[in-house]
Amino acid sequence: MVFGFVTVDKSEMLGKDFDAYKAIYCSLCKQLGKEYTFLSRFILSYDCTFYAVMALSLEDSCSGFCVGRCKFNPLKKCNYLKSNEESLSKAAALSIISVYYKLVDNIADGGFFEKLYCYCLMPFFSVWHKKAKKKFPKIESAVAQMSKAQFEAERDITCSIDKAADPTATMLSKVLQILTDNEEKRRILSAYGYFLGKWIYLIDAANDYEDDVKKGNFNPYVIAYGDDKASHIKDINASLDHCLSECLLSYNLLEVKRFDRIIENLLFYGLPKKQKSVLYKENEK
Repeated sequence: MVFGFVTVDKSEMLGKDFDAYKAIYCSLCKQLGKEYTFLSRFILSYDCTFYAVMALSLEDSCSGFCVGRCKFNPLKKCNYLKSNEESLSKAAALSIISVYYKLVDNIADGGFFEKLYCYCLMPFFSVWHKKAKKKFPKIESAVAQMSKAQFEAERDITCSIDKAADPTATMLSKVLQILTDNEEKRRILSAYGYFLGKWIYLIDAANDYEDDVKKGNFNPYVIAYGDDKASHIKDINASLDHCLSECLLSYNLLEVKRFDRIIENLLFYGLPKKQKSVLYKENEK
């Protein structure tokens, strides 16, 4: 799973909605520390925070928030969810399992120092991964299958853009489906997760385009367009827009019980803003 692209646009949020979003972020941080030791808090990401938001939005009830001390800065007070541990636990497990397989991938393909760094982290993540895998085998299965399929796709020198994005898209489709037992919602979440996962993979590929050209790394856009990114910006933008439009169509069919304004901010403002920043960063500078 790629990290760092699924974020909200704070400037377009009401203060109370951002406070709720930040409280979920802090609650996930707390859950990571509770289940996987203090050190695991360092892998906290906004991507898995969004997964926690989605899980919480589908629950029948929300416990509300309370005030507590930040574990990193005891002088600072933070808002935390009072309970809802199951949703937070799923998001924490997804964080651990995703980073574990990222380390495995880096050890297989990274340079000397990158491999050395990952080997140093592996003893910790092996223990945490074993625990997360046991608790949420469906999340483990989805991420493991994604890692294997991605490895195979990146060995194909003729790999298409859609084929390269499919493992990440399929993985997010599966992990979102486990958030509900309702069959209708599962079908909607399947499509919603697939196109969101595809967007995440493709925006990462677009972001790494120039570096991958220089280093000779795998990138489906480089296979399709060579080193001429500038001439194909409109094509890349159109494919990303298509993914977002499919996400929105699916989301409009989904009945969420709370935090809808946070999710809508991400879909309508956060992701498009990130897309514009990645594709047109030279113009913005």
